[in-house]
Amino acid sequence: MSKSKLIRPLVKCALVMAALALTMRLILEIDDMTNEPIEEFSLEKHPYVPPDPSWDSRSPCPALNTLANHGFLPHDGRGATQRDYIRALRQGYNLSLPLATFLTLSGHILLAQYSHLSLADLSRHNFIEHDASLGHWDTLPTLEYAPDLPSRCLLNHTLAHSSDGKTMSMYDFAKARLERESAYSGRALDPVHEEIARGEMSMVLGIFGGQDGRVSIDVLREWWEHERFPEGYKPTHQQTLLETVRGSWKIRQIMNKMERSSHARTAK
Repeated sequence: MSKSKLIRPLVKCALVMAALALTMRLILEIDDMTNEPIEEFSLEKHPYVPPDPSWDSRSPCPALNTLANHGFLPHDGRGATQRDYIRALRQGYNLSLPLATFLTLSGHILLAQYSHLSLADLSRHNFIEHDASLGHWDTLPTLEYAPDLPSRCLLNHTLAHSSDGKTMSMYDFAKARLERESAYSGRALDPVHEEIARGEMSMVLGIFGGQDGRVSIDVLREWWEHERFPEGYKPTHQQTLLETVRGSWKIRQIMNKMERSSHARTAK
């Protein structure tokens, strides 16, 4: 067997073993994390402090950048542990322990980084970050890392899909996602990144949405564009893994229905 053919299975084996080791370590800590008291959310204790663009590490993800800007994650965005991410996601967004653990573990596995993780690591193109984002531009072909600043232009275009001009519903987000992806000549995203993209919108609706399932455009602008928690925000609803999966599935169903309807009109 050639050296190159031997290296691939060895690398795969190493990644699997590393993932298993990380999983086992987290499983052993689950009981401790389950009983860990979660500090009550308070913007007085965690005021917004803008990042220093010359030093602080940030990602294309407004959710994590917001946590760092408010000090739920290290403000410099560097060297956070798995436990830091899980705790911050629970404190800042009231994610359930299974969902916070799943997101953290998935991120480390997809990036093949199993110890500390800086926010800038999440910018590596096509690992977790993906094209056809509703909030930031695609990575240039010559670059390994995506832009970490939100695009006001893309955000305005996304929010323009609001059916009432004041809020965004699941239908509105599905419409925005379908239009963004249809701008590509081929398939914009692979199945994994399609699921990530829909899951992002599902969590936004679950975390910031009201009883009517709609999210205020003003809230979205403050959080998405400025990467800070809106005044008066408090995570009263616990977002679960099952809710996130169900929301993603519903968005996919809406997009599929829109596509079929569009094809039917074109056929006429």
